[in-house]
Amino acid sequence: MSLQQLAHQSLNGELHQLLALWPYWLARRWPLPPSILNRVALALLCGSWAATLRDAYLDGEMPAYAGQLSRALGMQSWRMFVRLGISHRLLHALESRMVAAYRHELAARALDGCWQPRQLQTLTAQWVCNRAAGWHLAQLAPLTLADLPPADPAWRALTGALNRLILARQLRDDALDLAIDLNAGRAGWLIRLIATAIWRDDGPLSPLDRQRIAGRWLLDGGLRQRVAKLHAQLCAGAAQGLAPYSGALPRLRDVMTAEQQAGQTVFATVPSFDFSATGAPLRDSFGTVDAGVERSASLSQRLLAPDQH
Repeated sequence: MSLQQLAHQSLNGELHQLLALWPYWLARRWPLPPSILNRVALALLCGSWAATLRDAYLDGEMPAYAGQLSRALGMQSWRMFVRLGISHRLLHALESRMVAAYRHELAARALDGCWQPRQLQTLTAQWVCNRAAGWHLAQLAPLTLADLPPADPAWRALTGALNRLILARQLRDDALDLAIDLNAGRAGWLIRLIATAIWRDDGPLSPLDRQRIAGRWLLDGGLRQRVAKLHAQLCAGAAQGLAPYSGALPRLRDVMTAEQQAGQTVFATVPSFDFSATGAPLRDSFGTVDAGVERSASLSQRLLAPDQH
């Protein structure tokens, strides 16, 4: 994939649009001057684009310069937030959470298509939220700049709703990309949930290969129903957290509703044994692990190392 293709795909994607619009939606309830809002949105887009490049590089879809550009954009986003008055402490805390989560993700990649229990056990719901620390900045920056006291109930309500939205989106994305992730040796939250079901029913913790994880998801309708129910509960919980503010934040409410509907569509589809992006049958779907898994540890560590701001 070229840089131009990645830029077009990501900048026109729903996640980037949500990050750019989130501050404007919050401003309906907690106003900020337009000039400040525009700078916040630009800083968020820089950070979001940096994350997209980082993911593409780590997944083997982009060459090394994508990692370098990711760091440059991340530093620019950081500087913009500092100039706006966001504290270094807050930025460092969010960055530390995100970097630790990415390191857990890299440690959970399988070169041989088989995962040890210790690799999957760190991929918890909290890990998903930590990996998406940039989303929290989209909430924290506007509220901080609007001088909303941290003790205000809105902080807790919005944080809870945002975490549930992040988890719901991740669960749906994982279901859509499961075959691709398994082929690439990438583990995620859904793979961890499938592994937990296997360990619970089949005895002691044991290493799991791609075929076993895929087979369990394909053949265990009860497991798929439980995951679908979890997605619906996350969406309902997010909507409930936003209920006191729904009059002022109708677009956020619409996002939650859209996610719930999208999840219903995804989880209502019964997986078939045509389980790869290439259309190959299941027995041929677990061939060569993609190049992203074979990135050297030194490059990954340099990319994910905290910046010295």
